[in-house]
Amino acid sequence: MIRSDRLLYELEPEGFGSRFCEPWEQWKEKAQRVLPHFPDDVLEQWVYRHWKGVFYNWGWLDFQSMRFSLEEWTTTNIQSKIQTPHIDTVNKLSGRMMNPLFQRSWLVQEMQLLGTWPVAPIVLHYERDLPMLNGKTLKAPFNLLEGHHRLAYLRQMAEQGVDVCEQHKVWVVRIPLH
Repeated sequence: MIRSDRLLYELEPEGFGSRFCEPWEQWKEKAQRVLPHFPDDVLEQWVYRHWKGVFYNWGWLDFQSMRFSLEEWTTTNIQSKIQTPHIDTVNKLSGRMMNPLFQRSWLVQEMQLLGTWPVAPIVLHYERDLPMLNGKTLKAPFNLLEGHHRLAYLRQMAEQGVDVCEQHKVWVVRIPLH
């Protein structure tokens, strides 16, 4: 697999993490030249907003070979098929949703209102397990790249019997084997 950490390093939004971060519209033009197959939603939600985490956690993936499809999955499929090496984080976030303080979160309120997430999370589909650089493993076939809060809250809503939509949008990314 071709690593993308150098490519991502060069895509760092100017001023990332500061009050004066490069505006999304300006950064998008630069990013689309390098990653033309990335949908705007994915570029903005994942690479632009979470650049540092993407760089450190996912730079070993081949970003230029990624292909995306926006799919609709049932709540049951989401709960049973999407895995993450960060399940401890998902479980912790899911438990926090019961806290009245977190009930005031814009994301929790939006998801309870909509019965789904406001932006589709990003899931990697791969035919075999992938060892990560941190010693963990991405278990085939579906692993969450982005959207841990949303996944945690949807799981908790379903467990609580809150009305959730039957279908939810999910960005599925595939990387061809080289």
